[in-house]
Amino acid sequence: MGISFALVGGNSSLTGTNFAEVITSPVQGFFTSIGNGVGGFFEFIGQAGNYKEENKVLRDEVDAKEQTIRELESYQQENQRLRALLELKESYPQYDMVGCEVIAKEPGNWFHVFTIDKGKNYNIKKDDVVVTHKGLVGRVSQVGENWAKVVSLIDTESSVGALLPRTQDIAIVDGDLALSGNGQCRLSAVSNTSALAAGDEVETSGLGGVYPKGLLIGTIKEVINDAVGYSSYAIVDTAVDFEHVREVLVIRMPQNEIP
Repeated sequence: MGISFALVGGNSSLTGTNFAEVITSPVQGFFTSIGNGVGGFFEFIGQAGNYKEENKVLRDEVDAKEQTIRELESYQQENQRLRALLELKESYPQYDMVGCEVIAKEPGNWFHVFTIDKGKNYNIKKDDVVVTHKGLVGRVSQVGENWAKVVSLIDTESSVGALLPRTQDIAIVDGDLALSGNGQCRLSAVSNTSALAAGDEVETSGLGGVYPKGLLIGTIKEVINDAVGYSSYAIVDTAVDFEHVREVLVIRMPQNEIP
């Protein structure tokens, strides 16, 4: 005999079989949903290797594109530097110039002494002057068949006859060990020390038999006075960035002739 249950407040009734179905239906749905979830989880785990490989491919593509962007930026910067050197060469037709690339330097961040990729094979000789589009770099100190060494302004072995265009005073710019770490030089032996001022430009004087006149050396950053108030020397910020020298022009000066 079937068992029936009367629902309070209603006229409906459920047999034992129907009641069991009502009770178990949500439970079955719950476990079905869990089963689907577990199945999906294991399916994800099974595909994880594929996802990882796809991510690696995407990362490699991003890295390759970033590398391409860096290379393009580098080429653009190099092109700008070479264009500036060409413009400098065209601005001084009286000078016999040849473009060179820096291929080696001494250890450290600053270009005190470095090597360029041309030498006797391009008629470069000792004491030829080296410049960039920004100003004076230094001079050739040693020459090989297809290379040459350059001593820069900030090296302690460097000394340049200088002129201050604003005052027409003559001075000397020397490399200084204490200042070279900041890419700076020391200006001294000024005939009229009281006339020095921060911001004054400093150029080559043409005296001394090595450097032609009028090449920019840099600007005075600070005037250092002695105890009695007289100027003893000045610190010069060089026009050239001696931390990032890449390409230079060598002025192949006629022997014993300075324009």
